[in-house]
Amino acid sequence: MKVPRSVVIILFITLGASLINMTFGRMDGWLDAATTVAISLVYSTAIGTLCYAAGERLWGRSRRRSIWTIILVMAGAVVVGSLIGHAVVVGVGLVRTRSFWLSYLSTLRFSALITVTFGMSAMIYEYYRGKFAWADAERERAMKLATEARLASLESRIHPHFLFNTLNTISALIHEDPMKADEQLQRLAKLLRFSLDAPETSLVPLERELQVVADYLEIETTRFSDRLRYRIEVTAEARECHVPPLAVQTLVENSVKHHIAKRREGGEVTVKAERRGEVLTVTVSDDGPGIPAGSALPGHGLDVLRGRLEALFPGAASLEIDRSEVRIKIPAHVDSRVRIG
Repeated sequence: MKVPRSVVIILFITLGASLINMTFGRMDGWLDAATTVAISLVYSTAIGTLCYAAGERLWGRSRRRSIWTIILVMAGAVVVGSLIGHAVVVGVGLVRTRSFWLSYLSTLRFSALITVTFGMSAMIYEYYRGKFAWADAERERAMKLATEARLASLESRIHPHFLFNTLNTISALIHEDPMKADEQLQRLAKLLRFSLDAPETSLVPLERELQVVADYLEIETTRFSDRLRYRIEVTAEARECHVPPLAVQTLVENSVKHHIAKRREGGEVTVKAERRGEVLTVTVSDDGPGIPAGSALPGHGLDVLRGRLEALFPGAASLEIDRSEVRIKIPAHVDSRVRIG
């Protein structure tokens, strides 16, 4: 059973107040010590309960409260809580006094000192606790958004239409060219395997990504025949760098979908990559009229890819669209330990 934090703090204040009383007061045996602890517990409970009740009412609506509001809440809790506590200890006979109010004013000063000392400590603790909790929540939210973006991207990569068309093409090739059908089936299997493995890592070697791109283009070449032509021009330095899985494939698929598939004469897709200093630039272009405006709308492939790049390289990555050319720039990350497949 979990003990409420308010109870823990009240007991902590009770212990502190009791120790102060025992240190500076006169204790004649265990009975006086037990009485001191009981009195401290009554005052701490009365004042602490009022502080928590007021705090939950005020901070439950908004966490933005000025220091003066906090001081007023604590002052009110001390005045009222001390009065309640004093009435209890006098009423049950723990404290004997000739003048209730003079005795109350005397204990009020001590209660104020204890409340300020331990109350400020509790406030500082709660402040930093809330600050760290907020930071953790923001970090968790960022990770969740990045994961959702990645999953959304992966779900959009292997479209049912693409699978349907590919399987139809392979089915037709089985009777005409069994060996070619087998090659295409192997390419499709590798592409699916790569898509399933992609969530296991955030970056893959560009060389590995280009193999997937080539498999995808070869599958589509079988479907479109001579309507689809492609070139891959990548420098040796660029091949050593790492990219988000299926990032380049997303750009290539977008080009095939919006250019090749919609033109009777087809066209050519070009993939280029080069490293300049600490920046890797990957460009996918075609000889079509340009990227449709809706391609970068929220939820579409290019927009999802832009979100993934920002999640992986905050403020250090970009996705640029220039008519029929899409360009991504990311830090030239090289890490031989990152692998897929």
